[in-house]
Amino acid sequence: MPLFTPLQLPKLIELAKKNRIAPIYIFIGPYEFTIEKAKEICNLFLERGSQIEIYNLQDSEKKKEFLKIKGFQEGLFGQRTFYLIIGGEEIPPSKVEEIFYRLKENPQNFSWIILFKDLQEKHLLYQLALEKGAIIPYHSKKKTDLLETELLMLLKENQLTMDKKTANLFLSLVGEDYNHFKRELEKLILYCLENKVITEEKVLEIIVPFEEKTLYLIMDFLWEKGPASTLQLIQHFLDTEKEQGPGKLLVYFYKYFKTLKLLNEILKTRPELERVGYYPEFSKLWEELKKDSLIELPKLLEQTHPYVIFKMKRQLKEFPSIDQLLIELFEAEWRLKYEFWDPLKVFQDLVFKLWSQKFLKKDGDTPLVQPLL
Repeated sequence: MPLFTPLQLPKLIELAKKNRIAPIYIFIGPYEFTIEKAKEICNLFLERGSQIEIYNLQDSEKKKEFLKIKGFQEGLFGQRTFYLIIGGEEIPPSKVEEIFYRLKENPQNFSWIILFKDLQEKHLLYQLALEKGAIIPYHSKKKTDLLETELLMLLKENQLTMDKKTANLFLSLVGEDYNHFKRELEKLILYCLENKVITEEKVLEIIVPFEEKTLYLIMDFLWEKGPASTLQLIQHFLDTEKEQGPGKLLVYFYKYFKTLKLLNEILKTRPELERVGYYPEFSKLWEELKKDSLIELPKLLEQTHPYVIFKMKRQLKEFPSIDQLLIELFEAEWRLKYEFWDPLKVFQDLVFKLWSQKFLKKDGDTPLVQPLL
């Protein structure tokens, strides 16, 4: 049983339940993923009465302990012993050879579960696992790809369906923190088990977005999904960030509109950036602008990702007056800090004022639709 994709991990566990236990299991990829996956196998072995010794080689003391063990003694009272090693790249060559030759000669009543961030195929332990054990690679340049794979696997296990658009929404909300992703997905699965279908509405109703993703998505939600969905996002954030949440939201809005104002000034001097409608072309022009020695780009624009700038360029067209929006933001801050309004009420009022800007006539200040509050 050599190579297993992440989606085939349940099959590997089923084999272990049938006593087809490998002498060596190698997980390759980010530790935040592989530790959780290795736990699934370890829990099965613990339930069956096996012993597990854990050595995190990133800890110098644990590494010293690990180097003292032989790893090929018989398990006590006939019990199988498993060695879970985190940080396989820290295993010195002499120890690699010791593990390799002992297992190759005669596998004893023990197994190795070794986690590597990366591992070359020519490595002795890779070759050993390919011949006698199992390799579970979590290779990907993007964490979002790994999370998407995990999402598909858990949906399949629970016989749930989710269309691509809803999956993208879920992944955009939870961010790249694996633990947050897992918690929110488990909660969503339990919520939707009865109906078997996960919709965008259910995602927005139940998911608590990761803090950084919440702030990043607020203005996208406002222009793409409207004020109701935006307020759901804000309410989730305020529920989880009760003390610091209102202040963080204000900082986000100020940063967003300051960036927008600076971008507006740049676009006036660079009409080619204003005209371009495709991101790859825009990104190329933006990088050329950053390298132009005659232009001193404001630090806020310098530090913002080109794709975010590209999206803000399109959002910029929705605002007849950025200065007016900054005034609205100042009023929101005043209500929070000096009039002690309820934070949710403050941001409800602000969101609908921002939304109304989308419908202002270009030649006047009369909204074509009124805020809902």
